Order: sequence, then C-alpha cells, then structure tokens
Amino acid sequence: MVGFFGDILKSLDAIASADRGPSRPERSKDDLGGRIKRRTYATGATIADWDDSRQAILLIVSGWVASGKALTSGARTVLDLSLPGDIVTIGTTEWAREIITALSPVTIIELPGPSYKTLLRYPEPVSEAVLKGMARRYARLAEHLVNIGRRGAVERTAHLFVELAHRVNVREKDGVRRFSCPLTQADLADALGLTAVHVNRVLKELREAGYVSFRGGVVEITDFEGLVQLAQFDASYLALRAR
Repeated sequence: MVGFFGDILKSLDAIASADRGPSRPERSKDDLGGRIKRRTYATGATIADWDDSRQAILLIVSGWVASGKALTSGARTVLDLSLPGDIVTIGTTEWAREIITALSPVTIIELPGPSYKTLLRYPEPVSEAVLKGMARRYARLAEHLVNIGRRGAVERTAHLFVELAHRVNVREKDGVRRFSCPLTQADLADALGLTAVHVNRVLKELREAGYVSFRGGVVEITDFEGLVQLAQFDASYLALRAR
C-alpha cells in the first residue's frame, strides 16, 4: 500500500517491532507495540458483533468490510462499506455497536482501547490519520442517510456505484470503468434499503439503459457521466477540506 496511509502502517509496524526487540525484554502496560494487533479474516467472517466487549480502532489494510445493524427479525441494514485505508471504530458506545463483516479476505490493524485514549496514546501522524478516517466515515454515513431517505431506488443504486468507483480510484479504459466488487445482491439490498428482488430489477434497468452492469463480482460503468447525472452525485463529501 502506498501513500499517506501506507506511511502510517509503516509507523505502526516500527512501533510494534521496537517494543518486541531484544532491548525491551519486559513490556509495561503502556507499551504501544504490545497493543497493536494485525488480524486477518476470511470472506464472511465476523470481525465484531453487536455484543462484542472490545473497544478498538480498526485500520483496514486490505479487503472490503461491511458495517451494519441487525434486527431481531434477522433483517440487516448495511450502514457503511469500508475499503483499504478506511477506519472503523468498535465499542465506542454501549448501544450503538455495529456488526462488522468481511466481504472479502480482509487484513486489519487493530489499535485496542477507547478511541479517545488511542488518539492521545499514539504519535501525531497516527492520530491524525485516525481522525481523518473517522471524519470521512461520518461523511459517508450522512450521505448514506440521504441516499436511503430521499433518493429513488434507481438513483440510490447509481449513487452507490459512482461512490465506489471514486473510492477505488478506478480509471476509464476504452470507455469503461471496471472494478472488482465483492458485494452480493443481498449485500446491495441491505446497503440500499431494498429487497433483493427490487435490486435485481434496478440492476437490469441500469444495464439496459447503458449505464452500468454488475455481474460475476465485476462492476462495469459504461456511461460514467450519465450515471453521475442520474445519481446527482457530488463527490465533495469524499474529500476533506485542505484547511
């Protein structure tokens, strides 16, 4: 992984390596490296459940993660999709715990402890990355609320595909923007507030209109500008203000 987030991962690995080195035979409760955990999860694995007692900040190194809430009826709402470079917090409040699931093979770095303590404990570049990740997640959650509450089924589906294309930074080639997407139609339904049957109809409508197709785990956007117009998509919520 390259870029700013890659530098943060290197910084955390360096902290962990230093605390495990021969010059540190005994580890105190305040050692940072002893707290950092790198975990891997298989597709479909539960990373955190609603009754998980852990408090931690999760840095997504690789893979796709779904965060959501489940009702006693078994119905689920996907609140957010986290991709490499994103931040997820768990156990922040007593009742707002989310179910976090691996949509693909996932690697995360876990910084255990309450969020506010973690932000004070780690070096400024790490804390800055965490705060920025949390701000981005808040912005996505706000946009998701608008998507579910005020856009029609076709528009909200188009909006999600455009958002994902922006977030994976896919480039156009031969008039098509193509990227792998591990979401099932059931995942899409839970993320869009629709039934799986309705999602199937919407996908067919978007495909036949020449906007986008989603088959075999691959999204192909054949009319990106048209899809942006259809969704009335404004990418500004995905970028932090420089100052």
